[in-house]
Amino acid sequence: MDVTKTRAAEWIARLHAEDCTELDHDRFRDWLASDPRNGPVFEHLTELWELAGGVAAPSVTVPHQTVRRRAFSRRHALAGLVATVFLAVPSWEGAHASRIEETGTGSIRDIRITPHTHCRLDTQTRLVVGRSGQQARLCHGQVMLSTSGPDAFHLSADGMTVQLHGQTAADIRINSGDTEVTAVRGKVFLSAAALRAAGRWVMPGQRLRMYRNGGWNIDYPDLETLLSWQGGELVFRNQPLADVIQEINRYASRQIVLSAPRLASQRLSGVYHVRQGDAFLQMLPRLLPLRIRPAHNAYEIVAL
Repeated sequence: MDVTKTRAAEWIARLHAEDCTELDHDRFRDWLASDPRNGPVFEHLTELWELAGGVAAPSVTVPHQTVRRRAFSRRHALAGLVATVFLAVPSWEGAHASRIEETGTGSIRDIRITPHTHCRLDTQTRLVVGRSGQQARLCHGQVMLSTSGPDAFHLSADGMTVQLHGQTAADIRINSGDTEVTAVRGKVFLSAAALRAAGRWVMPGQRLRMYRNGGWNIDYPDLETLLSWQGGELVFRNQPLADVIQEINRYASRQIVLSAPRLASQRLSGVYHVRQGDAFLQMLPRLLPLRIRPAHNAYEIVAL
């Protein structure tokens, strides 16, 4: 294994040790933030470890002096086992997936994972469903996940695990700089290394954003705007033109290029219908001082 994988294996062992401290968690977050490659590698090894039968740390508190030597050896043994798992077990998708669900550009699709678990996939989304039917991995994109049964469903997404059970629904989205989890109906439990061992509940109406550097925050988004994609619409409320274009480009086969930086902060409000294609471009010159010109496999926006 390379240095990153070796270090990730050591962190899995450290975080499972009986004497793991708050300082260890702080140092772990520093390690995550030090390199954008660390998070995905850690997540992948953690999944392989858990799927191969890894167990969580004991909950019994043992006096510090009596566990120091034993925890040290156990930690190194765990690190070795994680390394072995990574080398011996094929990729999660090949070895543990029952199916892979994907959507293309501009496509929105509904699937039923189990009789009690429904999922709507947004554009450019990839979802890997585990053999048990009670777990899945969101590789990229956005999903609306709804459960109605007594069994817990676990969704992993970019270093975190979202747990839903009962009458629960959540919107999960992976962005370039963060991952969002919004509790739409009921509350969902979220675990991630950056949240420390206990994890936390995301209450109805809350959105938790987990950033690539290990930081996170909670806010209360406008749910109508957030969930408008499910009906094939994108609702914008006083948003910068640059952000509007970035969002629309997720659904467009022919990308929009903003070549007028001074227009990037101009704000727009309105509704974009995904299936109406170029309607947004036809409307834009009526609202802002710009013109649209065709470019190679794209549309270029230039200022007047």
